Parts: sequence; structure tokens; C-alpha cells
Amino acid sequence: MQRSRAQISRQTLSAARRALLFAIVFLSAVIPSWAKRVVTDEEGRTVTLPDRVTRVISLTPSVTNTIYAVGGAPQLIAITNYTFYPPQASKEKPSIGDILSPSLERIASMRPDVVIAVSTLNSPDTVRGLERMGIPVYLIQGRGLAGVYRTVESVGRVLGRENEAAALVRQLRERERQIREQFQNARRPAVFLVLSIDPCITAGRGAFITEMIGAAGARSITQDLAQDWMRVSLEAMIPRKPEFLLMMMDAPFQLKDLQSRPGWATMEAVRRGRLLRVDDRLQVPGPVAFDGLEQFARQLRAAEGR
Repeated sequence: MQRSRAQISRQTLSAARRALLFAIVFLSAVIPSWAKRVVTDEEGRTVTLPDRVTRVISLTPSVTNTIYAVGGAPQLIAITNYTFYPPQASKEKPSIGDILSPSLERIASMRPDVVIAVSTLNSPDTVRGLERMGIPVYLIQGRGLAGVYRTVESVGRVLGRENEAAALVRQLRERERQIREQFQNARRPAVFLVLSIDPCITAGRGAFITEMIGAAGARSITQDLAQDWMRVSLEAMIPRKPEFLLMMMDAPFQLKDLQSRPGWATMEAVRRGRLLRVDDRLQVPGPVAFDGLEQFARQLRAAEGR
């Protein structure tokens, strides 16, 4: 009787082991299909992601800003150089290099679930190189104010933070509405954005900052020029009669430098010292741009006496 019970015990244990082995094999085959999801990025490409993304790398400062804004900082494991917003990003997260030439080897060593890139900024070679390594790349277009809203929604979808992204979009749209409402019936003063004076470099129709100038209630005198960034002739700008000169806060030149230079001194805005200054937040196609937009709109209203 004791021998029979021992045999039964061994048989029961053996059956339990077989059942456990079967369960392991079954789950290993089934779980990947449960834990993966397929999304479509902004370029219409299908990208396979883990069901829950926990390790993401951003390839542009604007994407980094967006990730932080939707509460995704814990999921962000690396960023690029020259990321200034939010300020803590460059202190908390390691860099994988420049936007145009990030280190693919370093990215691969970090084992990201996904890399988020911007199709208009990041190199196609970078994207292809990452995909050859088996690293999913989600592409964002990121052009204009509409692109900012779309990027927030896309980042929210990738990170599983759709609710936070939807709430942020509502807040940003309301901020834009309030700014536009303030100049709805007001005239739009003409401004000339000067990024460099030798050569003279400015922004055209395709640049994000040109759209932001318009959203603040002004009008860029170069908004009809097709290029994003371009070198222009000062002689061609003077007849456009800008009412204000627009310069970046960290510009390596001052108004007095222009007032003492031939040609520039003949421009009425320069001669009268009509200068507006904006910081580089107005150039970042991310949520932080709305801070710059509000600052510029306040400055413009004060200069116009609105």
C-alpha cells in the first residue's frame, strides 16, 4: 500500500511538471501576440511596439519637450544634444549625440522599445540604420502649430498616455485662442526677423517661427518667401518697410550695431529703435512654444499701446 502511494505521488508530480512545461511553451508562444501592438506613424508607416512602452529615446529637442509635457519623463531614457526645454531634461537624461548624427551604437546599447524621430529633421540614414538593428522608429512630421497638436497626440499614443495628451492639447488650443482673440480686430504690424546681419539671414513662409509671429498678432515681412531659412539682400528688405525689428534674446549683435552700419541705418525701424526681442522658445515646435508665444504677444501689445 505504501509503495502504491509513492508511485501515485511520483505520477502526480510528473503530470504536474508536464502541465507546467506545456503552460510555459504555450505562454511563450501567445504572450508576444498579446504584448505587441501595431501603430501608424505620421508618415503612414506601420510600427510594431510593445503593448506598454517603458524605454523611449527622443531624437529632437521638440519631441523631448513634448514627452515631458505629457508626463512621460519616466519612460524617456535618452535625448539629443542642445535640449534646453524643460531645463531638467539635459540634467536627468543622457545624450546620444546630435540630431543629424546620433550614435546608433549607443542607442542600440540602451535597448529602447522605440525611438521617436522627426522626418523633417532627422536623417533618413539614421532611421534606416536603427531599423536594420531591429529598433522601431516612430516618425513625426512636426510642421507648424497644427503639427504641435498632432505631435502631442502621437507621443501620447506611443507612450500610452492618450488622456494626458488630450488634456494638454485642449489647454494649448485654449491658450492659442486667447492670444488670437486679443488682436482679432487689431491691425498687424510688420516685423523683420533678423537672425544674422553679415550675411543677413531670416525666416520664410515654411519656418515655424514665421507662423508663431502671425499667431502673436504681427506679420513677418518675409512670410511670402518660400524657404524656411534664407539669406536675403538688405536692399530688398528696406522697401518692405518693417515697423519693428525682431531679434533673438541671445543674438550676437545689438541694435546699436545696426544703427552704425551702412544700409541698416536707413531702415526706419532701426533708425527709430523699434526693437522687439524673443527667446528661442518661439522656435521650438513643442508645448514650450506657447510660453514664448504669450511672451511675444504681451511685448507686441505693449509696443503697440493696445
